[in-house]
Amino acid sequence: MNFSEQQVEILAPDAASLKAGRALSNANQWLAKQFSDRVLWGEIKGSGSKPYRTQIDLQNIAYKCSCPSFKFPCKHGIGLMLAFAKQPTLFSKSDLEPDWVKEWIDKRISKAEKIEVKIESESSSNTDEKAQKSKEKRQTERLLQVEGGVAELELWLKDLLRAGFLALPNKDSRFFEQIAARMVDAKATGLAGRVRAFKALNYQQNNDWQQESLRIAAELFLLIEAFKNASKLSLEWQQSLKNLVGWNQSSKDLLQNHEAEKVKDIWIVLGQEQQETEGIIVQRNWLGATKTNRSALILNFGTPFSPLENAVLPGALIEAELAFFPSVLPHRAIINLQKGFVETLEILPEMLNDWTAAFQFRSEQLSKYPFVNDIPMIIKDLRFVLGKKQPILCDSTMHYHEISLSWAEDKMLTLYAYAGNTPVNLAGVFRHDGFLPLGVFNGDTYLML
Repeated sequence: MNFSEQQVEILAPDAASLKAGRALSNANQWLAKQFSDRVLWGEIKGSGSKPYRTQIDLQNIAYKCSCPSFKFPCKHGIGLMLAFAKQPTLFSKSDLEPDWVKEWIDKRISKAEKIEVKIESESSSNTDEKAQKSKEKRQTERLLQVEGGVAELELWLKDLLRAGFLALPNKDSRFFEQIAARMVDAKATGLAGRVRAFKALNYQQNNDWQQESLRIAAELFLLIEAFKNASKLSLEWQQSLKNLVGWNQSSKDLLQNHEAEKVKDIWIVLGQEQQETEGIIVQRNWLGATKTNRSALILNFGTPFSPLENAVLPGALIEAELAFFPSVLPHRAIINLQKGFVETLEILPEMLNDWTAAFQFRSEQLSKYPFVNDIPMIIKDLRFVLGKKQPILCDSTMHYHEISLSWAEDKMLTLYAYAGNTPVNLAGVFRHDGFLPLGVFNGDTYLML
């Protein structure tokens, strides 16, 4: 596959690594530089007597370098990818990989195959009755803890409603943080996050804070009531409610679940967003399928001391099978099997004609699952317009919708520079505070913002 400079910049672990990588991005600096269908490799002079050897897995993004850096990718990996993106004609293609390259890539492929076999074996032999009883006991104990936390949160929420929302701007952060901490103790971290949403509202500068606080309270009360009555609902609803309250979703269990929904397709990695909350880095990757018209969300987690493994390349086309976590509205997924990258977008994904169709689609999603947010969609012929309060996107019927306040200004400038006032087919995410643009379709090419 061919990297773009923008994609490589996203893969950089930090600004310092990117700056150092740019200094190594001239292809003539590399003593050796070649690629095959599955790997890119190069050698470059380092501080020692021997050159550093750098390798990039082109089928399932991964990196290796003989330098002592603990960053992934290191500056040499970034430099090699940038050089390949800027000057691909200076790299020669060879099916004859050096031994040090072939050994690494063969091990990666062999390891992936062994993991698949191990998962199959564990799935078929995991019948230990004692372990199952121990697991059920832990689940029962946690359920009791969560139920206690839910009851306490319900009383807190009712007291908040009785006092009235006009008192919210006068509450200090401890008012919200105390009950949020109590939810963490009760192992209901999902509820803690919803409580902290009250604290995050900008009561001084946001004129819509009353509407937003009402939405947060309404969703929280609905979630509490649904959880209290979960035993009367379907298994899909029970699982969905547990996830919302704070139960983790196990990727290992999903891979072992033969009944899990799996979808094979050519997927467009529409875009990526990264946020840090309470010391946890959350990376969201939105994908869209070209044949089945499914959308998917792949989450990666990290900390400042444990960097994310950025294996999903924004803007790329991948041929892969995704496994979806059970849910009322299955959306979050993991890559079960990735065959490789695809160079040409042969089939365009389904697109909505205008904002009326977009709101109708959102309404259908909400009717199935009231807690849904961040709905990926592609809308035709949208024009970027600078509104009085915030930028808007206007469709061909002269209806408009605001752009999400979380959209970075540099991406806004990129869209304006690319499209100006010209209508474009825009991919993005429909969220509570507006539409978050991710990329533009120009014919059969997807351009990530």
